[in-house]
This record gives sequence, C-alpha cells and structure tokens, in this order.
Amino acid sequence: MKLIMDFIPNHSSNDSEWFQKSRSASSPNDKFYNYYVWKDCPNDQPPNNWVAVFGGSMWMNDSTRNQCYLHQFLESQPDLNLLNPYVTEELDNVLRFWLDRGVDGFRVDAISHAYEDYNWQNEIPLANTTNPMCMDTKNTLYECWNHTYTANLPGVFDIINRWRYLMDEEYYRKGKGYKFMTTEAYGDIQTTMKYYGRFQSDGANFPFNFRLLNLDRNCGGDCVHRLVDQWISGMPPGKTANWVIGNHDRKRISSKMGENFLNAVNTLLLLLPGVPTTYYGDEIGMTDLNTTALGSKYIPQDPYENGKRDPERSPMQWNTSHTAAGFSSTNNTWLPVNPNYLTINVEVQQAHDGSNLKIYKKLASLRQEKTFQYGDMRYAKKDKNIFAFVREFDGIPSYLVAINFGKQNEKADFKQMEGAPVKGTVVFTTGSDVTAKEDDVIDLTSKTVELQPGQGIVVKWDYVIENLI
Repeated sequence: MKLIMDFIPNHSSNDSEWFQKSRSASSPNDKFYNYYVWKDCPNDQPPNNWVAVFGGSMWMNDSTRNQCYLHQFLESQPDLNLLNPYVTEELDNVLRFWLDRGVDGFRVDAISHAYEDYNWQNEIPLANTTNPMCMDTKNTLYECWNHTYTANLPGVFDIINRWRYLMDEEYYRKGKGYKFMTTEAYGDIQTTMKYYGRFQSDGANFPFNFRLLNLDRNCGGDCVHRLVDQWISGMPPGKTANWVIGNHDRKRISSKMGENFLNAVNTLLLLLPGVPTTYYGDEIGMTDLNTTALGSKYIPQDPYENGKRDPERSPMQWNTSHTAAGFSSTNNTWLPVNPNYLTINVEVQQAHDGSNLKIYKKLASLRQEKTFQYGDMRYAKKDKNIFAFVREFDGIPSYLVAINFGKQNEKADFKQMEGAPVKGTVVFTTGSDVTAKEDDVIDLTSKTVELQPGQGIVVKWDYVIENLI
C-alpha cells in the first residue's frame, strides 16, 4: 500500500493566511504583495477577456486591495503567482513537508492552469465550433474559447521538471525511497505528452490519460480503438501508459453506459498495458445519485453535468448499514448516500461469485500474470462493435482480450489474426451468455465467438517456439 497525496499548487482559498496578507499588502516590498496575481481594474472592468473554468470573468475586484485578483476556477480560489520565486519555494516546501512524513508521491491537481501569459493578451473564441452557446463572441463560457494564454504554458512543464528533480535528488538518491508523481491536465495529445518530461529532463511518471472518459454507448469498437491508440501512439518511448475510465468530474460508468457494460469496461481498464486508475465505487457498479436528493449543495456556475458534478461523488457504499452505508458513523454526510446502497455495496457483493466486485477481483488477479505485467500489446480486431487486443511476452502464454462495445450481438472471427491458436483456453468471461464458457478449449482458427453488447472474453494459449530453419 502506497500513500499518494493530492497537491494543488494553482490556487488557495481566499480565507488562507497568504491571501489575507496579500490583499492587505500596500507595498511591493511586502513579501506577500505578489503572492497572487493582481491587476488594476480601471472603472471596475477586468484587465482582459479571460474566462474562468466555471464561467464568467477570471478576475474578481477586491475592495480591500482595490485591485482585481485572478481566479481560474472559483472566486473563492485565487490563483497563486508561480512567477514569484517566493511562491515556488513555498510550494517546494509543501512537498518537502509531506515527503519528510513518508508520503510516496503526489497527484498534482489542475497544473495546466498554473501559469498565465504575463502580457495579459486577450484570448480568442474557438473557430468552427458547433456549440450554439458560443456564437456570441462576448460569451463567458470556458469551452467557447482558445485558452492559449491561460493553459499549458511552458512554465507548467518547467515546474513539473523542477519537482521531479527535487524528489529524485533530495529523496530517491539519498535512499529515502522513490517518489511518484502524476498530473491532472486536460489538453490535446501532443500537449499532454509534454508532462512526461522534455529537453532531456524527466517530468511526471505519467500525466493522467483521460481519453477513456469519453466512453459512452455510442462509442463502439472502432471508437475504443481510436481512444486507446491516441495514447499508445503518442507516448514517448520508454514511458508508462495509464488509463482512467471514471473520476469525480464525469458520470459513472454504470450511469452513462448501463450496468451491463461495467465489467466490460473494467476488463479494458485492467488488461491494457500500463497503470489503471479506478474511481472508488466503480468496482461494485455504483451509479450517479439522483440530483433531486442533493438540494442546494451544488455550485451554481459549475458547468459539468448541466451544472452538477456531485451525482458521482456520493459516499462509498460498504454495507447495508442504515448509518451512511458504512461510510461514516453519522448520516449527516456532506452528500447523501445513494438509496440503492441496499443492493449495491461491498458486503453484498463479496458474498456472490458473479458480482461486479468478484469479477473485478478476478481481473485484478489475472492482471498479475507476467504477460499482463510486462508483455507487449498488438491489436487483434476492431470494427463497429468489437475491440480486441493480444497481450504477449516471449516464452510465456499469450492472451486475447475481446470486448463487444456495440449495440448488437457480434460473432467475432479471429481466423485471420496473427498467431491465432488451435487450442486456446477461456480463462475469463464477463458473464455466462457467451459462446464459450470459462475453462472451455476453443480453436480460434475455425471458431467464432459470439458476444452480446457489454460482454468480454479472455483466451489464453501457450507460447509457441517457431521453427528456425
């Protein structure tokens, strides 16, 4: 077990001591004067047209300082000024504080927003957008603008390199253990790959790969292949892939794809090469909370899920306890427990062999095989329904993973697949309604495998030494 902490270098609370000292500072000689990004706002107008992630101007007028401060997110989350060396040293010391206490690494939150263009140039609207809400060039919706001057600027990659160096030099090379770092940053594939490191300097172990968050019921086999291959093909040599299928900002798998697709998606997540990230509850099939149960706790300007991200953030469902489903000793949790906790919970699923949790554990166990730990991947089949790939490593068994992401039954034919086995053993299926059952021996050179929507299968065969004549 390793402990990875969330590290948020982009902003603080407006109640923090740093911000209170900065807003009260009257002289540039005050250490805290430039701890945040401040600009004059003549006639109470923002200095440029930058739009915050949650909509509206990125600037907030502060009556105490008589200037505007920058907030890429909420007004209550003023952005730190990472161009100030005092601030970057403070952030370095935050890392050291927790590393000295034994944490194993960090997830660096919202890092793409950490630097802005210091010439304060206006950003331009997106071209060729089909979003009708973006037609007004004065709109204040984040998704309607090119964020050339406020996201993924070069300084972002430099600070990640700096923190990688800090952790390596001050901890790993001094025998204090290797320290892990991943980044949360959205962007195109070329930009995202820079977080691995650049200019011969190492960066994060990996930036989170959010491509698979785009999975939905309209994403069939071809679509899944495209999302997977974007990362595999774009990744720098020698780096580690990773996969994210759910998080605190997007609808849960079971809600957006249907409960019958949960095990298929987890099969993809756990058997692709690289590091899987499972959002809590997705191993048991938790669903989004009905929004009517949430009352007024939403952030009104939050654009996600029609203004609401909390449906996927309800408490973990551990058991049938009427006290917050085992999540807490009180029912007065910030968000209520989903009413379906009586049937969807860890305790119930541990007692049933065919449950989502048991299937997840079976996949996790299969993932421990050396082929999945160290082997290569090649694509075996992709069409409108099926996405299939082979994991293989010289000298040990190979595995075919085939999943139906489509909307209809599909008879998957692998006769033309390179190295298709005459004798392959089915070692895993997501359910019983498949042509082949677990432990069946099948001939993939002559037999098709019928998969229903949301079903997957894993076939194993022994390594074959080819004739070298």
